[in-house]
Amino acid sequence: MNETTLSAIDALINSFEKDTYTQKHVISLLNYLVELDEKEEKQTINAITKVLSFCTKEFVKEPIIETLKSIKSSTATKASLLAVCWESGLNYTDYLDVFVNELIQNNEIVAIEAYTMIMEITAVSPKVKHAIELIHQTDQKNYSAAHRIIINDSLQHLISLHNTSNN
Repeated sequence: MNETTLSAIDALINSFEKDTYTQKHVISLLNYLVELDEKEEKQTINAITKVLSFCTKEFVKEPIIETLKSIKSSTATKASLLAVCWESGLNYTDYLDVFVNELIQNNEIVAIEAYTMIMEITAVSPKVKHAIELIHQTDQKNYSAAHRIIINDSLQHLISLHNTSNN
C-alpha cells in the first residue's frame, strides 16, 4: 500500500471514530475492501470489517448489501460483510432475499453468517413467504449435512414467522 492510500484510510477511520462518517465514506471503504486479495490482505480485511461493524447509521445498509451482491468469488469477504450486518445491530429485514440467496448459493462459512442474519429477523414482511419458497425449491442433495441443517433450520424459522403473522 502506498502512502496516499494509507493516509486516505487513516482519514476514513478517523471519521468513523468521530461518528462523522457519511455514505460516501462507507462506499469508499467498501470499494477498497472488494479490491483486496483475501489471501494476502486478511488483516486489512479484518480491520475494515471491524470498522464497518460499528457503523450504525441507516444509510450504511444499502451500500453493504449492494457490495455483498456484487462479490462473486471472495467468500471470506462475503462472510465478513454478512457478519458486519448482524454485528451492527441494524434491521436488515428488507434484505431477507439477499440473505436467503447467500444461504443457498454459497459455501458453509457464508451460509452460517447468512443463517445468523435470517435468525435475527423477527418482523414479518411479504418477503418471508418468498424466502420460504426459495429455500423450499433447493435441491438438498447438493449440500453437505451441516449445510442442510442450516438451511432447514432457517426454513423452520421463516415458516414459524410466517405462521405467526397469519394468526
